[in-house]
Amino acid sequence: MAQDKAIAAKDVAGKGGVYLVVGAIGLLSRLGLIGRWLGLADPAAIALAVLVIAAILWISEAVPLFVTSFAIAFMNVAWLVPALDAVGEPVGDAPFLSPFFSNIILLFLGGFVLSSGLRKYLIDERLARWVLRRTGGTPARVLLGLMVVSAFLSMWMSNTATTAMMLALALALLSKIDDDDPFQKAVLLGIPFAANIGGLATPIGSPPNAIAIRYMETSGVGAPGFGQWLLMALPVVVVVLALAWLLLKARFPARVREVDLGEETRFAWTRRSRFVVGVTIVTALGWLTSDIHPLSTGTVGLIPVILFFGLGVLDVSDFRNLSWDVLFIVGGGLSLGVGVELSGLGEVLVSLVPTDTVGTVGLLVILTLVAATMTSVMSNTATANLLIPVVIGLSGVPVAPLLLAVAYACSLSMALPVSTPPNAMAFSAGILETRDMLVPGLIISIIGLIATLTIGLFTWSLAGLG
Repeated sequence: MAQDKAIAAKDVAGKGGVYLVVGAIGLLSRLGLIGRWLGLADPAAIALAVLVIAAILWISEAVPLFVTSFAIAFMNVAWLVPALDAVGEPVGDAPFLSPFFSNIILLFLGGFVLSSGLRKYLIDERLARWVLRRTGGTPARVLLGLMVVSAFLSMWMSNTATTAMMLALALALLSKIDDDDPFQKAVLLGIPFAANIGGLATPIGSPPNAIAIRYMETSGVGAPGFGQWLLMALPVVVVVLALAWLLLKARFPARVREVDLGEETRFAWTRRSRFVVGVTIVTALGWLTSDIHPLSTGTVGLIPVILFFGLGVLDVSDFRNLSWDVLFIVGGGLSLGVGVELSGLGEVLVSLVPTDTVGTVGLLVILTLVAATMTSVMSNTATANLLIPVVIGLSGVPVAPLLLAVAYACSLSMALPVSTPPNAMAFSAGILETRDMLVPGLIISIIGLIATLTIGLFTWSLAGLG
């Protein structure tokens, strides 16, 4: 009890320190001292203060991540808008608030609603077991089946939701295996790693993907469509997933000869479950063919929202249980990027990047390493939100591959339990230790970065984005 109180007091003290630092930065910005010290115009100095405050709050998680997003919107409207008005560049509130209901947000909302429908009617579990039955009972094939299903599902639904569902199946499976069998650790690592990797394959699979596409759309770089992104990313996903499976199989060799998949949940096809499958297929086809019809990916994402809730397939409680925090986190990051761009801070930051000396390849290596390092200790969404606005302002270099490299690196960094929600979820099972995740996670992250800088560059160039 005393230990718990000590931990709570330490946590309060730590948050108090964060609040003091954030408050000091805000005060210095409002007094104009930051701009004076750094030689920045007032709007750029305010945008820098907002950027630093956002980074501190995202890294420390002193407040929930979505609260940081709302704070960004507030600071942009309350501080930056008047500063821009004062220098004769009025923009109003809309540019900073509209990202919260942008095309990308609607795209993610559609993905979350599809995910909710698949879970509610047990279709995702049925799919998982259908694949697992075809893997046989050998540990290596069961591990491969779990990883393939996790990767596939995370292409279309939240990798956190995918991990939760797959871990529920896996823990029932592992309960019949000896506690000291290394295969337990292989499975508990394979599922989150595969979910992280699979999320790279589609624009809705991981928030960094959607953030990169949003900036490519607004900056005129030329954003890839849903199908184009899938074709570009899938080779990287397949290679990294295969190598991750081989690594886990070798590092955690199974002692058990055969794995029992456990008793299957009773499932009966109903009109509603068939309807969910049909709408999912139509929505997926709408996303895959976004280049040949007039509807944006966000508009297509509204199809399941309207049909599922309008026809009673999902109810109000399902609506309330959607991952609204993720949507607001993405929206806050986009609002932050707008502030960096409109204030002129982006140009200042870009001038500090040695584009002339390191070249495009050097920038790719630097940015992927920075993104991977940052994502190891903070949210991949927050990392993308911080780095992509800087990348978008680079001149004299092809920006598209740099944006894609950052998005890929954010999704493929998975060395620590805090690196991604799926990692943390698997770690919470109480079977893994930090070193169990650190070494294979670091190796897979390095493999992912190498695949990004080789296979990724090749597929991007084929798509005309290299």
